[in-house]
Amino acid sequence: MSVLCRIIQFSRASLMSGSSAFQKLQLGDQLICSLHSPQLRQHRENVLEYLAEVINKNSSRAHIQVDPLSCASSGMFVNLSAVMLRLCEPFLDANLTKRDKIDPKYVFYSNRLELRGLTALHASSEEVTEWINKDNMGNPDGSRHNGDGENRLLQSQEATSSGNSVNLNPSNEKAKYSFICECFFMTARVLNLGLLKAFSDFKHLVQDISRSEETLSTLKNMQGQSSSPQLEMDIARLEKEIELYSQEKLCYEAQILRDGTLIQSALSFYRLMVVWLVRLVGGFKMPLPLTCPTEFASMPEHFVEDAMELLIFASRIPKALDGVLLDDFMNFIIMFMASPEYIRNPYLRAKMVEVLNCWMPRRSGSSVTSTLFEGHQLSLEYLVRNLLKLYVDIEFTGSHTQFYDKFNIRHNIAELLEYLWQVPSHQNAWKQIAREEEKGVYLNFLNFLINDSIYLLDESLNKILELKELEAEMANTVEWERRPAQERQERTRLFHSQENIIRIDMKLANEDVSMLAFTTEQITAPFLLPEMVERVASMLNYFLLQLVGPQRKSLSLKDPEKYEFRPKQLLKQIVYIYVHLAKGDTENIFPAAISKDGRSYNEQLFSAAADVLRRIGEDGRVIQEFIELGAKAKVAASEAMDTEAVLGDIPDEFLDPIQYTLMKDPVILPSSRITVDRPVIQRHLLSDNSDPFNRSHLTADMLIPDNELKGRIQEFIRSQELKKRGEDLSMQSSKATIQTTTSEMLID
Repeated sequence: MSVLCRIIQFSRASLMSGSSAFQKLQLGDQLICSLHSPQLRQHRENVLEYLAEVINKNSSRAHIQVDPLSCASSGMFVNLSAVMLRLCEPFLDANLTKRDKIDPKYVFYSNRLELRGLTALHASSEEVTEWINKDNMGNPDGSRHNGDGENRLLQSQEATSSGNSVNLNPSNEKAKYSFICECFFMTARVLNLGLLKAFSDFKHLVQDISRSEETLSTLKNMQGQSSSPQLEMDIARLEKEIELYSQEKLCYEAQILRDGTLIQSALSFYRLMVVWLVRLVGGFKMPLPLTCPTEFASMPEHFVEDAMELLIFASRIPKALDGVLLDDFMNFIIMFMASPEYIRNPYLRAKMVEVLNCWMPRRSGSSVTSTLFEGHQLSLEYLVRNLLKLYVDIEFTGSHTQFYDKFNIRHNIAELLEYLWQVPSHQNAWKQIAREEEKGVYLNFLNFLINDSIYLLDESLNKILELKELEAEMANTVEWERRPAQERQERTRLFHSQENIIRIDMKLANEDVSMLAFTTEQITAPFLLPEMVERVASMLNYFLLQLVGPQRKSLSLKDPEKYEFRPKQLLKQIVYIYVHLAKGDTENIFPAAISKDGRSYNEQLFSAAADVLRRIGEDGRVIQEFIELGAKAKVAASEAMDTEAVLGDIPDEFLDPIQYTLMKDPVILPSSRITVDRPVIQRHLLSDNSDPFNRSHLTADMLIPDNELKGRIQEFIRSQELKKRGEDLSMQSSKATIQTTTSEMLID
């Protein structure tokens, strides 16, 4: 019987397989023996052609929705994944000694697999086509040319010069590649369409079950209040749906999750994948080359995405990572998670953070992965830096859902950063970054952290008020029962939806405020920069107003812990931030920034907060320092009023056109030629690199100092002060004259 017939029989038999893929590989074993047997080696080409045809004809399995009539089944492709991994075993040794036999040009020139149409890590399809055309035009006889268009190619040649160099001379003839090379790329495609697709389907299935159970719980709560025939039908339908979903989930668990050998083999394959990809950029070293090598940029994106998905999946299965060499994965993640010049897709780089979050030790020193974070050289040097950079980068993903996507991604980053702060070596690295990048990426990080904190807390508190209104409606049973059943159902659904939103937003807000609290104990300088200090003060004042202001009673909940709402703990952290920044304020600018906030500042809030802190037993020294800061802010407010009185009517040309405040450091915007105050425009540029008046590109280094206007403003201030001083002296002289005259009259 020919090898081809055996494969076809295997594909059919695999559909009937009920146990693990690796336990039912008798036909697969015959296939492997046939491919490696010298007597049957002449059939190898036919086998590879057949496998390529299977892969190409089933490429639509990568879609979210798969037509079962036009594609092979998941069972067939999971089993084929197991077979391909068996074929790879000879070159998956611990040292990966055969990796040099994998030729990256296979992606460009393979006549077997359809790879060029896949989304690449960084290069567009047009860039790949242009590179191939230029390369072919310049190499009609296999010779190398040195045009300007080869810069990225030469970079790639240099990057791969360590070890055996890769032949980059394409030929117009049919390219020949080693069996290892063919097997590597075919396995990557089969895993994408098979095992990884099954993992994705399983994840979506679990999400469907969770959503259905949540909806069922809501419907049953509504059933207790008022039932209807439609409601009963919906409950019965959901219960049946959940039962079918659960049966399917058990099948996935039995077939894949319990097959430790299959998952371990896949992890070994993807370890080879990341090591090989890193070789294309020059090996495991940082920083990366400034220019991304063409071959790396052109690799299919799913090579990396599948590796990350597998790591996430395996990390959630007990003991699945036991014995797996994770260092190479860790290196890869640290190298590329903050490198948009190498991996364009921000969501793929965010997935790398999700892997790290899965590996993060939940208790100090308790995890086998703790050494990856606490004793790994690349981690100690670059992990915090790259997490902070990704925190900033994820603000702009290009997706229409980017505003909401960023919160979940930053949640993963925040958990990692909180853990790393507790590791002394990482904390030292963090403080060094804050010093070096005080006006760079760290300032951007703080800006987005503050923006998120304000939005999340504001959203949570508003939702609490809405929730309390709904509670009041439902508590009034007489009025509630008069409403139509459909309206009651809709209001009940809204109530549970608001509960979930509050719970999620409060959890994220707590994380952000906590990070501000523990970092300001050691790092204060960036918070006190002219472009940041007023923003920070306004945020703290707003939080203080919400927690101890007149409306605080309207935020009381029956079970605040249920919603992650801990007002006392939140107040303590807000006060810690105030006190930490006051300690680091050597120039005494923080009190003035606090009092300048016309929206939320009120001197009485400081005494109200101090009273609450005393009742909950806060440290007396912290309370005293907080009260002293409040007193300084009160003095600063009084001085500001005096200054305002001295200056009188300020000419419009001296006022910042955005904030309408007196400019201290006027600068000209190069495109619109409008003059603004430097701290104001720098605060704007932290979130948006554009001229606010015409949307043209703008960065801080493009600002033009307006020294002439600055001099006139300073002269105006001096003249007004002198004028005021003269008026005061004149008034004092008049008073003295009046007193003298009065005395003389008394003598007379």
